[in-house]
Amino acid sequence: MKTQHGHAKWLKIVITLLFFVPAYTQLAHDPAEIPDVIAYVLSDPFVVQVTWLLPIFKLLLLGAVLLPLIGPARLKFSNRITMGYYAFILLVVGIFQNMANTTAYGFVFLIGNALVQFIVLGFCAHDFAKGKTKINKMNFNANRIWIIPLMLLAFFMPYSADCLCNIYPAITLGVFYNEAGVTYCMITPVVIGVMLLYSKGVDKATLSVMSYVGLLFGIMNMVTWFGINRDNWWMGVLHLPLLVISVYGLVVAHKEAFYSPLKKL
Repeated sequence: MKTQHGHAKWLKIVITLLFFVPAYTQLAHDPAEIPDVIAYVLSDPFVVQVTWLLPIFKLLLLGAVLLPLIGPARLKFSNRITMGYYAFILLVVGIFQNMANTTAYGFVFLIGNALVQFIVLGFCAHDFAKGKTKINKMNFNANRIWIIPLMLLAFFMPYSADCLCNIYPAITLGVFYNEAGVTYCMITPVVIGVMLLYSKGVDKATLSVMSYVGLLFGIMNMVTWFGINRDNWWMGVLHLPLLVISVYGLVVAHKEAFYSPLKKL
């Protein structure tokens, strides 16, 4: 996957079309039920069912974003670890977060979600292999520290649910071992956030693709949680980091690629 294609409009069009590829469902359903199909899958996908792995993946995500910043410079590939881990976790999430056995529709696979995540995976894997993106602590952009609270909100994902599966804000011990580490919409703003904080060494085409796909998922979640399912509005709040950071990532990727050097963005 050639990362210079990441800025291409045709690629963004293809990604958008793939995003709306219908899900596979074992049992037939009415097209009007598509939001329900997605909700069923994402409420209990395969990836969250091995609960003892959830805190491990959360620690791995934390390590992937911090090691390039605190690890010794002599550690080989340390400045490429963030991109390498993101490619790896996209493989896990792209398959197992988009699959579930549901009571209403049988086995379901969200094909469109998986396809666009695999496209990002291809770009990130190529980026990692070629060493295009390198996170260097010397490149910190202090003008962007406002991103950090959004990254923390996504990483900790503070919420709880009642017996009727209604979501509400709550800060509990669950923030240390919940499913944020295996959830695309929480992992992505953390990774893009790091890339924006240290963007001087980041491949802008890779950032563009990651941010565009993040924007699609962000918009979908805004429609879902602030429109279709307003009772669970807090879940919409938890997805705001994805939307905001992805939009900003697209802006930075474009301006730093075509109008560099920028000092005030």
